Amino acid sequence: MKISINSMVRRVEVDNRYPLQFYFRIADNLLRQASIYREEKNILDLYVILLRFSSLVSETIPCHRDYQTYPSKEKTLYRKKLLKVLDELESLKPEALRLVSKLNEAQAVAQLPQLESLEGTSNGLATSSLEWPSVNNKSLSLSVRQPGSLTSPSSWKYRNDYSQISTNTTQIDKQFQKLSFNLPLPNKETLSRHSFLGPNGLQGQWLGPSGKVKVQYPTSTDLIPTDNSDLNQAVQNDIVALQDGDPGGIKSTMESVLSLDDGAWPRSSQESSPSLINGAREDPFKLVIRQPSPPPVLAQVQQEYTPIPPSKVADPRPGLAKPSLDGMPSSNSYQHLHVPVKLMDDFLRLARANTEKNLETCGILAGALKNKVFHITTLIVPKQESTSDSCQTLNEEEIFEVQDRLSLFPLGWIHTHPSQTCFMSSVDLHTHYSYQIMLPEAIAIVMAPTDTSSPHGIFHLSDPGGVSVIRNCDQRGFHPHEEPSDGTPIYEHCSHVFINSNLRINVVDLR
Repeated sequence: MKISINSMVRRVEVDNRYPLQFYFRIADNLLRQASIYREEKNILDLYVILLRFSSLVSETIPCHRDYQTYPSKEKTLYRKKLLKVLDELESLKPEALRLVSKLNEAQAVAQLPQLESLEGTSNGLATSSLEWPSVNNKSLSLSVRQPGSLTSPSSWKYRNDYSQISTNTTQIDKQFQKLSFNLPLPNKETLSRHSFLGPNGLQGQWLGPSGKVKVQYPTSTDLIPTDNSDLNQAVQNDIVALQDGDPGGIKSTMESVLSLDDGAWPRSSQESSPSLINGAREDPFKLVIRQPSPPPVLAQVQQEYTPIPPSKVADPRPGLAKPSLDGMPSSNSYQHLHVPVKLMDDFLRLARANTEKNLETCGILAGALKNKVFHITTLIVPKQESTSDSCQTLNEEEIFEVQDRLSLFPLGWIHTHPSQTCFMSSVDLHTHYSYQIMLPEAIAIVMAPTDTSSPHGIFHLSDPGGVSVIRNCDQRGFHPHEEPSDGTPIYEHCSHVFINSNLRINVVDLR
C-alpha cells in the first residue's frame, strides 16, 4: 500500500451540534502542533498538519450554520493565517513529495521478500492440489480423518495414470447407485400433493390433492427423544444395515415416508397426545420448564447495583487493535501516545469516594508533543455531575483555561464504571467523538474496578467507520448504534498507546 498524503490529512467534517468556536479551537491546536514540527524540522508531518488546517479553515468552517453571523474580525484573522499557511505549503510541497516517494520506495523494497515468499507458497499449494489421495474402497461410508492419521504428502504424488482414478470413481459410483436405485419411487398421489405441476409435469393438468388422504408426517411427540440408549441403538442398527449393503431397511423406511395413508384423517391433537394435554391441565407451567435452572446470582430478585441493560449499550465488544505499520505513515496511522504508569491508580484514588457511592467520575487527559510522540502529563478533574452510569462535566471554560495556560494538547478523557464492566456505552461514544475530532490521537480510558477480567481499557472510535456513525447520529441518552458500513467495529482498542514508567502525572482538581 502506497503512502498517500491526501488520506493522511483526515479532513474534519462539519457537525452543527458543536459551536463554531469548537472548530476554531481545533485550528489553534493544529497551528500549535505545526509549530512543534517546524522546530523539529519534521517536514512531512508539518506538511500534513498544514494541509489539515487549510482544509478546516477553507472548507469545514465556512459550511457551519453559524459562520455567516460570526464576528467578521475573527473570520478575518483566520483568513490571514490561512494565506500564510498556503504560502508555506507551496514551499514545502517539493520536499514533502520527495520524502513520500522515498518512503514508498523503501516500503516496496521491504515488501519484496514477503511477496516472493507468498509466490513460493502459492506455487507449493498449486503443486499439492495436483496430488490425489488414495481411496478406501472397502467401506461405503466416507470418513473424515484427523490430521494425525493423514498420509504424508510425499505419498500423494501426481501421476498421469488416469485409469486408476477412473477405476476408483467407477467403484464409488456403483456403491451410490446400489443405494439410490433400490429406493422406492413416490406414487402419483404424493407427487400431486407435493408438486405444483402434478405427476405428469408440464404435459398434464394440475389436480388438487384429495381431502380424504394425507401425507403421514411425524407428530410432535415423535420428535421428543425418550431414551438416548434406544436412539443410539437405532442409529447403530442403521449403520450395520448400510454396511451390509442390504437395501431392505432403507426401502421400508423410504416407503413409509413416501407412501400415503388411505384412511381418514387421524384423531384430534388432544387424542393423539393426551399425556401432554393432561399435564397442561394439571399444571400449565410444566411445559415451559425444559431448561436447567439459572445460577443463583442470576436468580436474585434485587441487586445492590442494577447493571446497564444491553439495549443501552452501543457495542460492548470493542474491535481489536489494528497492527502497527512499523512507523510508516498512512491513513490509519497515529502519532504514538505515552501514558504514565501511575495515571490509572492515581485516578482511582481520586474517584474512590464516588465509586463507593456507585457514582461515575471523569477526568480530562492533557499533555505535550515531542519528537512525534504525545505524552500525557496532566490530569484535570473538572466540576461534574454524576450518576451510576453517566458523568457530565461542568464549566468547560475552566478546562480550556488550564489547557491554554499550560500549553497542553487535549489528549482524551478517563472515567470510571463503578459497578459495570469495561466497555464504551453509547453516551461514552458520543462524548469521545468530540475529543477525537479535536485530535485524532485522543483516547478514552475506562476504569472498571469490579470487572476482574478487564479492569481497564483504552479505546477510540474506528476511523472513518465509527466516527461517521456518531457524526450522523442525532439520538441522545442510551441507544443502540448501527454497525459502520465498512464492516469495522464502531470502536476499538488503541494500538498507538504505550505505558511509560518514566512519565510523571500532575493533577489539577477543579472540584
